[in-house]
Amino acid sequence: MITILILDDNISKVDRIREVIAGNPEILAHDVDVAHDLITARDLCRSKLYDLLVLDLRLPNRKGDEPEDTAGCEFIKELNASTTLLKPFHIIGLTAYEDILDKVDTFFTEELWCVIKYDTRATLWNRQIAAKLSYLVSSKRALKERSGDLFIYDIAVITALQIPELRSVLDLEKNWRETQLPHDSSIYYTGQFTGTAKNLSVVAACANQMGMPASAVLATKLIYGFRPRFLVMTGVAAGIKGGDAKLGDILIADQSWDYESGKHKIIDGHESFEPEPRSIPLSVDIKEKLQQRVGSKKYVRDIEDGWRGVKPASPLVAHLGPVASGAAVIQNEQIVRHVKAQNRKLIGIDMETYGVFYAAENCSLPRPTPIVMKSVCDFADTQKSSEHQAYAAYTSANYLRYFAMDAI
Repeated sequence: MITILILDDNISKVDRIREVIAGNPEILAHDVDVAHDLITARDLCRSKLYDLLVLDLRLPNRKGDEPEDTAGCEFIKELNASTTLLKPFHIIGLTAYEDILDKVDTFFTEELWCVIKYDTRATLWNRQIAAKLSYLVSSKRALKERSGDLFIYDIAVITALQIPELRSVLDLEKNWRETQLPHDSSIYYTGQFTGTAKNLSVVAACANQMGMPASAVLATKLIYGFRPRFLVMTGVAAGIKGGDAKLGDILIADQSWDYESGKHKIIDGHESFEPEPRSIPLSVDIKEKLQQRVGSKKYVRDIEDGWRGVKPASPLVAHLGPVASGAAVIQNEQIVRHVKAQNRKLIGIDMETYGVFYAAENCSLPRPTPIVMKSVCDFADTQKSSEHQAYAAYTSANYLRYFAMDAI
């Protein structure tokens, strides 16, 4: 049910602690590990996440070394600062020395951990540990029972490009903190969208390359690492030449599919492609909220007025409609026509939207609601350029913030 690490170089004391743990029938013996020195404890914490760490305060660095009075506190500081050690969820300090207890009491109080006096002649310490174990077991049981409904972050934002897409998201607030997950090389940025009425917890990250596989993998890592209610992608996309969307306009996907899904055949010596797209729709509830705001042109004037650089001549507009995804950057109007033939209402083409929708639809519970809002930076034709990428990244990121603070 719960995992425990006992860090103590006193064998008889470890045995007494084990006796207390054994009194709880829901804790199995093989879920309790013991380390007699800091080097062993570090090795264990690199590979295993513990629910509870019970540590002595006088500890040797390695077997045979002289114990140091401050070693326990220093190990807690090391756990706080480390990106490679897995941090136990709860910590109890346990010492038999009154003078050490007095020295570290302030430290444990500031860290909001508990340090208690170990005394072989008394029973208070073991009752305290037994009570803590009972609480941890019951809370862990409740967590497992409710795990299908548990979200942690409000929003996870994914982008395909570091600059200008992720940069535009990070420019929305100044409170970002760089974060890493254990055994994961990706860099995440955690923070909040702050407002007068509410604050939303947000995590943002950029894929290591463009495309559906990279975005789906990063989306999955965000889902399992941060448990967001909403999984949102912002950035740039190609609009449809001759359509309603102009440069800089925001494209919000109400459905998405892989336009390259299908069957390639040879018929009478000629190559033929039979498309077989499987579309994933936007959540009905979110679609209704977005329809109201797109129809009333909400947010767009404020977003447009906030841009300080050169922008397209046409006024900013948001559009809600189908967005198709494929594996390659397109600079070919003929391919665009083939994609539009799959859905006449097509408003945009990109390389990631379907991957994000697919990851959100096929992950385990609790599943986040996927939303993709990207802005037009070109029309996938021979005039394709990066001239309006920064403006497009800015408009999509800001539309996300306005919508999030208003409607989710």
